[in-house]
Amino acid sequence: MINQKQIMIEWEKAELPRNDKTYGDISAIYSDLSSNADNELEANKMFILAIRKAAMNGASTGLSVQNNVSRWLNAGATNAEAVGKYEDDLQRRRQKGRFGQPIKQESKVLVPTSDEIKQQNERWAKELGYENIEAMAKGTHDIFVNLRKTRAERLANKPKTGLTANGNRVLKRF
Repeated sequence: MINQKQIMIEWEKAELPRNDKTYGDISAIYSDLSSNADNELEANKMFILAIRKAAMNGASTGLSVQNNVSRWLNAGATNAEAVGKYEDDLQRRRQKGRFGQPIKQESKVLVPTSDEIKQQNERWAKELGYENIEAMAKGTHDIFVNLRKTRAERLANKPKTGLTANGNRVLKRF
């Protein structure tokens, strides 16, 4: 059941125009809300929130109330709490960052599962030309052992080549 008294009080506070079609507009908006909201109390709350939001935005017609309601219903909001979450999310997305650029919302770092790690290792083994993960691990181990054995020799040759241990060119003094 529409709480007509409270809605008309809010309508007047918002300074929205009243004419011979106002009641029909209110009834149409409320029927949309009542058929989609969790219950009639939530429909009344959402209607009042839509009127207040229209007033905050400086609306001069009842169409802005209808647009607010339509936007919320299309977003899947079925109660006043969901409307609040939707509006908070919308406000956060519209915030301007530095120099007028929108604030970028970074995604959360997800910890990979063991299956994802296994799939990644299989993909890397295939890309590197190994038959399986164990062969890749053995090949990588052999490479590290060889690098460790030849380290002293490689470090001894670096001054002759003019490169650092990382392969960067050494600065020479004149």
